[in-house]
Amino acid sequence: MDNEVPPPRLMGVTKDQRSLELVPTSELSRLSAAMNLMDHHVDLGPRYHKLITESQQQLAGTDVRLSQARGIAKKLMVLAKASGDELRHGLTDTEAEVLDAGLAQADELVYQH
Repeated sequence: MDNEVPPPRLMGVTKDQRSLELVPTSELSRLSAAMNLMDHHVDLGPRYHKLITESQQQLAGTDVRLSQARGIAKKLMVLAKASGDELRHGLTDTEAEVLDAGLAQADELVYQH
């Protein structure tokens, strides 16, 4: 007798299937712009720079899995938090808008998908 419990379903597909969906990187432009901004304005050391580099490499392709997009979004959130208020003080109004737009998209990916 098979007592295996099926994985949870999310909008008609399993959670595993949903995380494998491809997202065009062109739809992640706000996230990408914010990550590029972080690359130019944040100096938190090699460990954090590696997060930026890995994210930029993934975003350079044409598509990423939804799970990868969420991972990039979480990295942006971590970088913004680690940078603290010092980051915002060094940004122009336009750059602050880019960061806010990227963090808003990150929030959408992490909490609303």
